[in-house]
Amino acid sequence: MKVLHLATIDVGGAYKAAVRINESMQKCGLDSQILLRSRVHRDTRDVEIFNTVSQKLVSKSKNVINLLLSQKDVQSDYLGTDVSGHPLVQEADVLILHWVNSFLSYRSVEKLLATGKTVIWVMHDMWPFTGGCHYDWYCGGYTHCCGKCPHLNSQKEQDLSRRNFMRKVQAVKSGKMIFVGPSGWSVACATQSKITEGQKVVKILNPINRDVFCRRDNIQALREKYRIPTGKKIILFGASGADNNKIKGMQYLDEALCEISEKEYAVAIFGNTKTVHLKNQKLGVICLGAIEREDELAEIYSCADVFAAPSLQEAFGYTVNEALSCGVPVVAFDVGGIKDQVSHQINGYLAPVRDAQELLRGIRWCTDADNQSHIRQAALPRNDYQTIGRAYMALCGRR
Repeated sequence: MKVLHLATIDVGGAYKAAVRINESMQKCGLDSQILLRSRVHRDTRDVEIFNTVSQKLVSKSKNVINLLLSQKDVQSDYLGTDVSGHPLVQEADVLILHWVNSFLSYRSVEKLLATGKTVIWVMHDMWPFTGGCHYDWYCGGYTHCCGKCPHLNSQKEQDLSRRNFMRKVQAVKSGKMIFVGPSGWSVACATQSKITEGQKVVKILNPINRDVFCRRDNIQALREKYRIPTGKKIILFGASGADNNKIKGMQYLDEALCEISEKEYAVAIFGNTKTVHLKNQKLGVICLGAIEREDELAEIYSCADVFAAPSLQEAFGYTVNEALSCGVPVVAFDVGGIKDQVSHQINGYLAPVRDAQELLRGIRWCTDADNQSHIRQAALPRNDYQTIGRAYMALCGRR
């Protein structure tokens, strides 16, 4: 059996998930590889579909047109690439779609379904079953085919979100597709959308390599390596665009940190944000930048006393999973895929969404010395490579 994963580009959380799912399937003996629209990193080993200047120019032009057809946070993908005739697609028995925005159009998906191959779509966010938003901010419009979209400030039923939604319904209904949600929340949301009606929707957690993401023992040396204070409790936060990505909830963490003592705590942040300015200006902040190597990321998690994940919506939450795998308790809002991983006051603390005061209580609970020992022994989510690889094998029809 040959499996082909399709993704737009080799950056971001969805690509990280695609790589790990691919690796978990390979470890279980499947012939599995990834086909990208384009590569950013030269050392990426995945196959790139556009490898000439002219091809990249055409792809970029289509992307620009799609952006022009989109409005605000509602993304349309009317133009894309027909990959149904690509040799790797032709050879594959199973096709797994990941983040394919600006790569596959609605028509491209229809053509893949028309091949008769098993097509699986992993829902790394809400876009596969909404009218174009990646997260709906709790509007629930996808449960009634969108329209009057709050993202667009629209009062029209037949707005862009409704048109996108009905085009997705048409594309998916052209064949049989399996939707995979990495959490109970994403599956529950997807099954309320007409886009998935009549299709199989299943839950499979995203996998993690526990040989890499595990607790390190030399904490003192690691803190010195990353210039993290050794005499304080460390609150760790990590996200792409931490200071401007509102869905990640940094604004609520910032509010909670106003009441944190600078004598007892310090904050470390990783991601592509170079500087972060907190309201509590006395609190020390270490900006670690983007961390590309997973072994270094695991070392940084191990330096922390608590990992803060105040996301307002989250399909899975890989940073949460990575922190837990490194024995670090997590304080987070009680939302989405985080609920599948964090057990309240067992391996972390779940606060009501947008409640900064409860987030503060969670930080203090997780860093309390009396709680630390039993937190580190708490059970981890069952998402190691072997478990998840076998789940995907079964979904592909191989046992």
